Amino acid sequence: MLHDEEVIEDDLTMADFMSEVDKTMAKIHRGDIRKATVQVVEENGIIASIGYHTDAYLPWREYSNREFDKSEVKIGDEFNVSILRLDDGDGNVLISKKKVENEKSYDDIEKMFKNKEIVTVKLKDVIKGGLTTSIKGVRAFIPGSQITDTYVEDLHSYVGKSIDVQIIEFVPQKRKLIVSGKALAKQRRLEKRQARLDQLQEGEKYIGKITKLMNYGAFVDLDGIEGLIHNSDLSWSRIKHPKDIVQEGQEVEVSIISIDRENGKIALALKDINNDPWENTVANLEEGQLVKGIVTRFALFGAFVRIADGVEGLIHISQISTPRPTKPQDVLTSGQEVEVKIIKIDKAEKRISLSLIAALDEIDPETKKMYMA
Repeated sequence: MLHDEEVIEDDLTMADFMSEVDKTMAKIHRGDIRKATVQVVEENGIIASIGYHTDAYLPWREYSNREFDKSEVKIGDEFNVSILRLDDGDGNVLISKKKVENEKSYDDIEKMFKNKEIVTVKLKDVIKGGLTTSIKGVRAFIPGSQITDTYVEDLHSYVGKSIDVQIIEFVPQKRKLIVSGKALAKQRRLEKRQARLDQLQEGEKYIGKITKLMNYGAFVDLDGIEGLIHNSDLSWSRIKHPKDIVQEGQEVEVSIISIDRENGKIALALKDINNDPWENTVANLEEGQLVKGIVTRFALFGAFVRIADGVEGLIHISQISTPRPTKPQDVLTSGQEVEVKIIKIDKAEKRISLSLIAALDEIDPETKKMYMA
């Protein structure tokens, strides 16, 4: 047995040896960053050496904010840790690898925030008002109104999806990290819209889908950009409402009448703009000619009569009967077939004036009595 003062190596006493060992075991403080070497991998955590006279303990909850597999951790692995407590109650130093990662992540996130960098994140869980995600292992929140530039009815439909976002609020002291994809979504939608607008040409035909019906016309989606078919361009015949011709969700072939590239407005036509039935019909009509037609609608000043598909003429109230009726409906009914005389064709204004009275002298006496009663 060696005595206390017995030389054990190169003339060093045991006391001297222990003193030298203590010098290699630098003192540690809470918050210090130390290099840890994995010694043992356990079910609940890791036992590591940090160059101190007692072992350090790293619970799995303090390993990382990022998703990881415990089986990937091997004896001999080295990484930096932060000292949480000098004694965890079992004589071990409590350490955290996650805290070191977070501090590094906070620095990176601060730069991202200041530089307005675009980050791709995966949306995780739905919570009140929005969803959770993470950046550099740090938990982040995205409000429901900031997911995209349109209203999101079901937040759950975004769980598991990856989207591009920017950091709009970062307060590391409060662990507050809020992100938004709204501005990016709007910007990209506008860029896509502009690119599509540049592709479209006036006079060309395109396939689109009816997205919305209004009293004045139908909106059509042309692969990312909307155009409007005014009621007058849905059909050569006069219509009361677009639903008389098309329905929402219907696929249609349309022609582009005009493009306002500055304001991004597109005027469309569903009717065949190169085949005007008025022009085709009028080519075979002349003033003084008798024609048959169907009463389609009334106005205070007269009745409109369809004399061919897409072609209407007007019987002024003074040309309906003798004596002059108080209103057209006193003599005529909607859907009634009548024989009338063309008294004027205005090709420039595309108007045809008709007369029922003028036609009476050329139709059978019984019919004439009906209108002269």
